[in-house]
Amino acid sequence: MKILIIEDHPKIRENIAKYLKISGYLAEIAINWQDAIEKINIWDYDLLILDINMPIMNGREFMSILRWKSNFIPVIALTSNSMLDDKVEMFNLWVDDYLTKPFELKELELRIKSILKRKDKEIDERINVWNICINISKHKILLNWEEIILSNKEYLIIEFLAINKWYTKSKIQILEKVWWEQEQNLNLSSVTLEAHISVLRKKLWKNFIKTIKGSGYIIE
Repeated sequence: MKILIIEDHPKIRENIAKYLKISGYLAEIAINWQDAIEKINIWDYDLLILDINMPIMNGREFMSILRWKSNFIPVIALTSNSMLDDKVEMFNLWVDDYLTKPFELKELELRIKSILKRKDKEIDERINVWNICINISKHKILLNWEEIILSNKEYLIIEFLAINKWYTKSKIQILEKVWWEQEQNLNLSSVTLEAHISVLRKKLWKNFIKTIKGSGYIIE
């Protein structure tokens, strides 16, 4: 497991990195937000440990940029403030957990193990396509981390195409999957599907669902 530690305090980041390496993790460090963004753009990390109170750009701003870029890396926030409002703000920024300084390194390791175990269970329940996240377990669509309100049929179309992304699905296949399995007596035409696709393109973006002439639709 590869972990990036984003912390401007030399002693704290070195202690965390040393402990994690001894515990069997691949631990790398970033001394500020710019260093972190550069590393994240190049390498894949399983988890970030983020100091919320960094200078120039603090952790709150960093999280906003990270999630706006549709990066779903789990994050443990480190904060020196234990006030309830700050804890609520942390989760509103889509961090997965937090620790208040000072903390025990053993406790940090336990939090890491818990998040990574949860991540393994959830990975098949979430499909990411560009800046859109399809949460299958919760039947939700997020665009830039904002929930998009869809009808049940609209959601099922997106889910079916996303699960089969890179594969063209014909209109009849989509109609059968979304409508006929539960409503076999309906006599639907492709016009019904085309109308739903048109609405979805307006709610998400125009080229999210591509038309393959003579074949059907695809999400790439």
